[in-house]
Amino acid sequence: MSNQTKKEVCIRMVDGGGDGFRRADVFGTEVKNLVVTKERGIKISDFNSLINFVTEDFEPDKFDGIAYALAGVIRNNDEVTNSPNAHFLDGIRLAFETEEKTKVKSAVFNDMEAAVNGMATLLPEEKYFMGITWSSGIGLRIWKDDKILSVAEGGHMVLDPSPFAPLCGCGKKGHTEAIIGGHAIKRRVIAETEALGIKIPEDKRPCQFLDEEFAKGEIWAKNLYQMIGQGMGIFLANVQTLLHLPLIVWKGTFAFKALKALEPIIRSKMQEVFIDPSWVDEDNLRFQFTPAPDDKDALIGAAQAFRTFYQID
Repeated sequence: MSNQTKKEVCIRMVDGGGDGFRRADVFGTEVKNLVVTKERGIKISDFNSLINFVTEDFEPDKFDGIAYALAGVIRNNDEVTNSPNAHFLDGIRLAFETEEKTKVKSAVFNDMEAAVNGMATLLPEEKYFMGITWSSGIGLRIWKDDKILSVAEGGHMVLDPSPFAPLCGCGKKGHTEAIIGGHAIKRRVIAETEALGIKIPEDKRPCQFLDEEFAKGEIWAKNLYQMIGQGMGIFLANVQTLLHLPLIVWKGTFAFKALKALEPIIRSKMQEVFIDPSWVDEDNLRFQFTPAPDDKDALIGAAQAFRTFYQID
């Protein structure tokens, strides 16, 4: 590689979530050549179809490596132990297999680990915060003193311990994600509207319909928002009790659409159950959205984590 090319480190980045996969080429904090499987009608259901997606328009000598960001448990930045959104990768040493196929360095990161690295890169003045995604699922990581505090699976904390608790995508019951994650809310909207004899328009997604009906002041939507907000409030109260955070940075489709309306409900429930309600005051616990548009923080963050992992200047 030329000195000029080497100076501008380029990482082929692949992000896998509940709605499919994305691929992009990342130069520092600049994201180029974004491709989304959902928009292209691409179906990825096994390793071969994934690697074909990863290596499309890929010239190895132009890249410093390949980085993945996936939901779930990742071992040694290589093996996918359990990915609720891509179970076909469970047990696969994804970095090793990718290196075998492409002959370039590879690494795998948890998607929230990647996203919070991206948030920290874009918010360098913030030294202690929690990054949380509220979309089809729920995930979080804590950033403190220039590093992620620990591996965490906050979306899989138990919110309902009863034997009737809903099943989570990971196979366990009663997890927060199974109760107030986007997929769970979608199922609840469908059930509520069917029970009330309300027809969701064919051109509306269930959660979109919920947001619109809430804005109109419809009682069923307000009640459902109340339930969702209280659930998130209890979840965050447990987190805040342990960590006394000054800032929560939000991302995810549902958060972007609904948080503004839900924040008063969330804070009210947190204060109701919190031993010291002042920890929830807006002066002591700030909410803000990720500064990266279109969920690009995970793309930027995984590339940054890759550079740190391989000690690339």
